[in-house]
Amino acid sequence: MPVTTRNTYEFLPAGRPAPDFRLTAIKTNQPISPKACAGRPLGLVFHGQHTVQAVVDINTAVRPLYPQPSQVTLASVVDLSAVPRLLHRMVQPFLERAYDEAASHIPEGYEPADYVFLLPDWDGRTSKAFNVKHADKTAAIVVIDGAGNVVGSYQGPEPGPATLRLVQQAMGAAAG
Repeated sequence: MPVTTRNTYEFLPAGRPAPDFRLTAIKTNQPISPKACAGRPLGLVFHGQHTVQAVVDINTAVRPLYPQPSQVTLASVVDLSAVPRLLHRMVQPFLERAYDEAASHIPEGYEPADYVFLLPDWDGRTSKAFNVKHADKTAAIVVIDGAGNVVGSYQGPEPGPATLRLVQQAMGAAAG
C-alpha cells in the first residue's frame, strides 16, 4: 500500500477502470454501480460501525459545493462478509435503522432516497476488489469519475477534505 503521508494511504491507483461491482442500497433497493452512476462522480466510503463519522465528515465537506444528487453520488459500503448468511435477516433491521438515522439528518425538502446509500457488501467482494483493508479502524474512500475510472483513493484522518479534492478532480475530468 503506497504511503501518501505518515498516516494516509492511497490503496487503489488512479487512472484505471474501477472494478466492476453492483450493490443494492438498504431500504430503497436502488442499485449502485459505476454503470448506474455513469456521467457523474461516485464516491464510495468504505467504513464500519466505529468509522461511520467519516460519512458525516465527507458529506459536510462535499455537499455544500455539490448539493444536488445529480452532481455526485456518495455511498457507504459496509463489508459484512464476517456475518454468516444465516444471520443476514437478523442484521437487516440494524442496517435499516442506520439508514433511518442517516435519513433523519437530511434537510427538509430533500428526498433521503436521493442522498442516503447504505450498501451492504455481504460477501466482501466489493471491498476486496477495491483493495480496502481495515475500514473498521479508518474509513477508506474511492472516487470514480463519470466514465468509470478511478480518480483516486484515500485512507486516513480528515476524510472530508480528501474526498472533496478527489470529487473536484473527477468534476474537472468531466469538464475536460
